[in-house]
Amino acid sequence: MKRIVLILALVLVGFFVFRGCGTSPEEASKDTVKEFMSAIREGEGKEAVKLLYPPFRDALVQDVKLPIQITEMKPSELLACALSSMGENVKKVKIIDVKKIDDKHAEVLVKVIDKNGVEKLFWFITIKDEKSWKIASISNVK
Repeated sequence: MKRIVLILALVLVGFFVFRGCGTSPEEASKDTVKEFMSAIREGEGKEAVKLLYPPFRDALVQDVKLPIQITEMKPSELLACALSSMGENVKKVKIIDVKKIDDKHAEVLVKVIDKNGVEKLFWFITIKDEKSWKIASISNVK
């Protein structure tokens, strides 16, 4: 009986050690950006906002040019609506490259093709917070 308990304990320890290693920063960043772009394409702005690093999200909220006085929506809800409407014009999204910056940062190069066939490249910078990867910056590639 002790032997079975010992084997079970070793299996559980092995599971948690393996799970603790997690995925690489590159894979985690790629998955976060894919999830973000998928949420935008599907008109799920609220889900997209959840993937933004809070300081970046707050900066984007400041860029929403609608006067808050005319609506009862929270600023993050306005941002979610803006992100949802952006997805209507997206035809295709392709991850081009992923580079690890350090253990808590990575950059993801994304090509977006709109419904008019216009291609645009964007760099997404991701950051690992306490428990997940978030988008900390999005910029056009010139």
